[in-house]
Amino acid sequence: MEIITSLETIDIKSYKCGVALGSFDGIHIGHQTLLMNLVDVCRKNKFKSVVYTFTNHPRSLTSRNGAPNRILTEKDKFNVFREFDIDYVISVEFDDLHRNLAPAKFVEDILIRKLNMAYGVVGFDYRFGYKAHGDVNLLKEYQQQFMYELKIVDAVKIEDEIISSTAIRKFIGDGMINKANLFLGRKYSVFGNVVRGKGLGHQLGFPTANLKIEGNLILPKPGVYYTKCIIDEKIYPSITSVGYNPTFGENPITVETHILNFDNDLYGKEIEVQFYHCCRGEMKFASVDDLVKQVQIDIKSAQIYFNM
Repeated sequence: MEIITSLETIDIKSYKCGVALGSFDGIHIGHQTLLMNLVDVCRKNKFKSVVYTFTNHPRSLTSRNGAPNRILTEKDKFNVFREFDIDYVISVEFDDLHRNLAPAKFVEDILIRKLNMAYGVVGFDYRFGYKAHGDVNLLKEYQQQFMYELKIVDAVKIEDEIISSTAIRKFIGDGMINKANLFLGRKYSVFGNVVRGKGLGHQLGFPTANLKIEGNLILPKPGVYYTKCIIDEKIYPSITSVGYNPTFGENPITVETHILNFDNDLYGKEIEVQFYHCCRGEMKFASVDDLVKQVQIDIKSAQIYFNM
């Protein structure tokens, strides 16, 4: 898979291409439906498969409230794309050029001239161009003129609820990890480098890996979660606290993971923490002894959850 991050460096017009369009925030089941369709059609027709997306969310420029928190980092997004065997991922900045580009110019200048699009696949609610005036109906209108096929993927639903990044962010923010995982089609996870914290867990008898997380990622509501850690391609059951450590006063939010039956040094390593289920909400304890007792209960419940 080749990653292209600038419009000026796109040089694939010698091939006929199939192009999937969208923000692909989270690459949930609905997005996966687009990608599977894209790859299948491209293989059958010997097209190059292309994803055209953005490094930043368009709402970072178009909304007064700014962009929503991300479900995946850019790096992790690329890793998921690789699983679908995409030929090219074009991930460029959504800038003033894109914001002010007339929808017809986007189709002609980028999709046709730069990408030589012979097949396009979009979600039912895809919009593009100046003030998002472009939509699937406009893409239909230009089919005959520019000689491309178009696939519009209908809303994908689970229990009559449309799968969307907005819904998934809400589930994560509310601690509804099971439902977020269902809509994502995989485990919601965070990646981070293990950094030195205050060492409180070690002092209290249950050492934790303190993760440095990118500031614009969505995190679950404060609480304790059953998780698994992936370290050097090995998977370990764990229990993870997301929160402010209120027992020890006011603190910035942290993600701290206690890996069950594990005592290796992790400082400086990047690990992945996959979230499975919310164990309990964050609590402020009257004493450190009460905190220790509760953590011991949490660890035992995690061992039961993972059948250890």
